[in-house]
Amino acid sequence: MRWILLVIAMFGFGLTFSAKSPGLMGIGLLIGFVSLFAALFAFAAARIAANTQPDTALLTDKDVSALRASLRKPAAAQSPGPDKAASQFAAPHDG
Repeated sequence: MRWILLVIAMFGFGLTFSAKSPGLMGIGLLIGFVSLFAALFAFAAARIAANTQPDTALLTDKDVSALRASLRKPAAAQSPGPDKAASQFAAPHDG
């Protein structure tokens, strides 16, 4: 359909350039711009439809909560406690 709209737009602009009366020129411009506008949205819709994922590929709420939980656990385990953080910045002992 998008290619047909593009051909109709070319026909409308061709009609505009070959018109000998202002009325025919106006009709050609109207056909050309309206069908060009529709073709633009048809090409955009086709591009979006080609890149979208089906709904079955999306994560469920259970999967999202499991991912969030798995991201929180390693972060809590890797962060040093207050004793270790203070000992990292303490002056070395000359024992």
